[in-house]
Amino acid sequence: MPAPEAQILLIGSELTQGRLVDKNGSFLAQELSQMGFFVREIHILPDDSHLLRSAMKSALKSDSQLVLSSGGLGHTSDDLTIELWAEVLEDRLLLSENILSHLRGLLHARGVTDLPYLERYALVPEKGEALINPVGLAPALYWEKGSKVICALPGPPAELQAIWHATLKQRVQKRFSTQPPLTHTIRTTGISESRLTDLIATWEATLPSTFRLSYNPSWEGVSLHLQAPPDTAPAYFTSFIDTLRETIRPYLYAEGNVSLAEAILHHLKGANLTLAVAESCTGGHLAAEIVNIPGASEVFLGGIVSYSNSAKINLLGVSELTLRTEGAVSETTAIQMAEGVRRAFGAAVGVSTTGIAGPSGGSAEKPVGTVWFGIVTPHTRQAKRYLLSGDRKTIIQRATAIALSLLWQSMQ
Repeated sequence: MPAPEAQILLIGSELTQGRLVDKNGSFLAQELSQMGFFVREIHILPDDSHLLRSAMKSALKSDSQLVLSSGGLGHTSDDLTIELWAEVLEDRLLLSENILSHLRGLLHARGVTDLPYLERYALVPEKGEALINPVGLAPALYWEKGSKVICALPGPPAELQAIWHATLKQRVQKRFSTQPPLTHTIRTTGISESRLTDLIATWEATLPSTFRLSYNPSWEGVSLHLQAPPDTAPAYFTSFIDTLRETIRPYLYAEGNVSLAEAILHHLKGANLTLAVAESCTGGHLAAEIVNIPGASEVFLGGIVSYSNSAKINLLGVSELTLRTEGAVSETTAIQMAEGVRRAFGAAVGVSTTGIAGPSGGSAEKPVGTVWFGIVTPHTRQAKRYLLSGDRKTIIQRATAIALSLLWQSMQ
């Protein structure tokens, strides 16, 4: 039996104008996919009645059994969603005294008097119902029309997610009796997406047509997400994962929902090794990635942001001669920074970053994006140079990810 299809409408001119980055689409798509839906489309739409009306009508005519919208449930002039859904569904909105009383109670508990627009949040579709918002005012509006379910959710992510978890997810599961697909994620680092594609091409050609393989590249590496229909025999599914695992083993750092920093800390802890970092161009981003992992203190001793040459000399013991003759962005400086931070904290492993993030400061010999990485362990000393592209923020992000990737590779 094919998976039920879903469609998501993300409403708000702040999205189409780039003033706000959407979070609802990715949240809903992930939740629905995990439940067993095939999300066929995600639309981002402005607060325009003509475009919204057209998109809603199109969604109702599509093969999607579930249609979810987010945004446009507020009280301002550009909030058009509830009236337009009522129109295209040939319904009308009625004032619910019960919901109005509930909203007044919420406001009074917060010490707020009635708001002039409160009645708008108490409008309920005659042929549908309202789903109470656990953290905000605007309820979601829910309809069942033939074989379809339509739900208009509020735009703020915290409110949308609260309604989803409190009420809507359970309703959708019951209505469609969905079964979650079999899924598995394998995470790699130190190999590009194109090289990885070539490496697993023969394996990928053996996948059944009902299986879906997704590549998810990031600065840290490429994740492979394999999905199979829920009626697939688990042992059959696992056999493909086992073959994939052996094919890419040199680059595999984790399986499931594990970050590269988390995998590194787990490895260091198992090996009874400690870590310290010295950063210049990454400005503390590398340390932040590490301490973002719970339990990092068992492995990570500390970091030094040695941005100036004087800090490199005084805090890390980098040679003045090295800085004068080779410069701060050099192989020798990267090694001395890693050695210095390892010595300063008494750590087993020291990692360093030093580079030119731009937009100025580059030269013909060392253009913007030049970054040296140093790694010193009880048994090895190594440095690598990368030339990264992008703006300042991108170079910093990429350098942080590369430092983690190189650290992982040095431990293999």
